[in-house]
Amino acid sequence: MVLPRPLVEGGDGCSCGTAPPRMATLVVNKPGAGLDSGRQGSRGTAVVKSIIRCDEDEAHVASVYCTVCATHLCSECSQVTHSTKTLAKHRRVPLADKPHEKTMCCQHQVHAIEFVCLEEGCQTSPLMCCVCKEYGKHQGHKHSVLEPEANQIRASILDMAHCIRTFTEEISDYSRKLVGIVQHIEGGEQIVEDGIGMAHTEHVPGTAENARSCVRAYFSDLHETLCRQEEMALSVVDAHVREKLIWLRQQQEDMTILLSQVSTACLHCEKTLQQDDCRVVLAKQEITRLLETLQKQQQQFTEVADHIQLDASIPVTFTKDNRVHIGPKMEIRVVTLGLDGAGKTTILFKLKQDEFMQPIPTIGFNVETVEYKNLKFTIWDVGGKHKLRPLWKHYYLNTQAVVFVVDSSHRDRVSEAHSELAKLLTEKELRDALLLIFANKQDVAGALSVEEITEQLSLHKLCCGRSWYIQGCDARSGMGLYEGLDWLSRQLVAAGVLDVA
Repeated sequence: MVLPRPLVEGGDGCSCGTAPPRMATLVVNKPGAGLDSGRQGSRGTAVVKSIIRCDEDEAHVASVYCTVCATHLCSECSQVTHSTKTLAKHRRVPLADKPHEKTMCCQHQVHAIEFVCLEEGCQTSPLMCCVCKEYGKHQGHKHSVLEPEANQIRASILDMAHCIRTFTEEISDYSRKLVGIVQHIEGGEQIVEDGIGMAHTEHVPGTAENARSCVRAYFSDLHETLCRQEEMALSVVDAHVREKLIWLRQQQEDMTILLSQVSTACLHCEKTLQQDDCRVVLAKQEITRLLETLQKQQQQFTEVADHIQLDASIPVTFTKDNRVHIGPKMEIRVVTLGLDGAGKTTILFKLKQDEFMQPIPTIGFNVETVEYKNLKFTIWDVGGKHKLRPLWKHYYLNTQAVVFVVDSSHRDRVSEAHSELAKLLTEKELRDALLLIFANKQDVAGALSVEEITEQLSLHKLCCGRSWYIQGCDARSGMGLYEGLDWLSRQLVAAGVLDVA
């Protein structure tokens, strides 16, 4: 019979223990090792299994433990050594049910570790026996009993394990969504059965291919001279798809790395849970740091997942000049002009904030962004006083639409408005720009009607060969403003926003 011998390790504190039984180490590959043994990963994880040798015959593998003799025995040696009437009464249990051996104090080797010091300065070596507690360096310190302290740490580890499992599931779900998005974008092949049960391969187009097909379908109806524009549009789609796929694959790599780190933390927690009370207590600080790190990573992951919308759709918009725009909103530059007091600024802020602004002469300009349907209008409101009108030309570059505001209630200034509009339409930089005329202040008694303003401004003659539209409105209530924006939207967008899913 071989009894366990006390083992004294060097170093300060009470890092000590009893001599472990002789054992052999077996390393196997177990797939999906982690906190949740029911979930198997795609890569194998090294798991260490210990084979304990029989104390009577080292050629045998121990299967039971005698709690009286404190020996590891195989089933055959157990029957032989405990065959006498007295020894047969000894309690023998399977190795899995073997009770933890008490760790002996390295300072007082005849006493077992029973307490944990709770003082801040003793956290590096908190273990102590009754002698250390009463007479040693831990005398007078706050303390707790070893087993409840270890159980409390185990409970915190189990709580962390639950959080890790939830975190792992969130990462896995996010990764699966990333894979699905990439598959939806790239498309692929799938096996289908025909009417007679024969299986064959069928190509499933992705959103990237659908976007290219959408572009090709649009340009196929045009003349051969549009081929160059078609190729340019396809390059825009390809660049968008390429950037989106690069970003998604980077997200996949980040999630793979994060999942690997979490799995490593799971394995470390499993090993800690299998340790005796002393090693569990000693691992408390390391486990706490690990938990804080995982919580920070989980918070960062949640913030990223909440702010990022995973969407495989590729919104494609075509303009009248055959340019392609990818995105839900197409940006349009608009310049609002007209005589002073016509209501340009009032219209701007009514569209922007849906509120009426008291008329104030504009010195210089105002600029606001107004979103309406699938368009984002950047509207420049330029002052209309006589001395400011020569500055209008500095706002013409890259303008896609001009909004000209006329005061319908001021009959005496209609001719002046006609003169300024005629000068405006001769500008080369505005020859391709749309013209929307707002006949403002229609709510005022005696105001000119839309038909009268059209005639007095000679719009049919003045705007020959140009896309134009006149809309009666009231800037105070907002009446007619959005009808004008609807006309601009129809004129600027050729095929609307095509959401390719």
